[in-house]
Amino acid sequence: MDATEKKFADFLDLLIKRTIYPIHNSDIKESCTATLLLIFAAIDAISKITCNDTVYAQGSKARFKHYLSNDMGAGYGVFQTQIYALRCDIVHTGINTKVTLSKNTNDTMPLEQKADGFWINTLLFLADFEKSIIEVKKKVYSRGDYYNNVQNRLSELVMIELDETHEQPEPSPGPQDNIFP
Repeated sequence: MDATEKKFADFLDLLIKRTIYPIHNSDIKESCTATLLLIFAAIDAISKITCNDTVYAQGSKARFKHYLSNDMGAGYGVFQTQIYALRCDIVHTGINTKVTLSKNTNDTMPLEQKADGFWINTLLFLADFEKSIIEVKKKVYSRGDYYNNVQNRLSELVMIELDETHEQPEPSPGPQDNIFP
């Protein structure tokens, strides 16, 4: 494993530990919004190495949509505008008012446009995202464009580790007083 592959492996390991692992191993998965928030953060991070320089320079919106279309698959590309709007709602306000979210294990489609609006199954979305990570990893290790992007875009990345006595990320302690009486 060369230095670029090592940097990517460290990046991917930390990304998974801070996003995917908590979803699977805590009560986060019980909240569709919290699950999507972590997935969206991970897409924002990994999309920096999966696009060409032109898309990269256009910013996070272009990178996010590019990732959906090119790394998550055609079904996600069709709904990239709705998914990005949801991402912005959740990231910037914590409130989703436009999309129906589900974690029903009997659902078969991760995304669907219904008569009453757009719908996302967060568990299926997560599964598809995990598959996309495996494909991104293969593309990096095949030493093509993604490898070059890792080399150029992660070379200066400094990853801050959590306190080594903890096995998974925990929220920072907040104020002792309840701010909402």
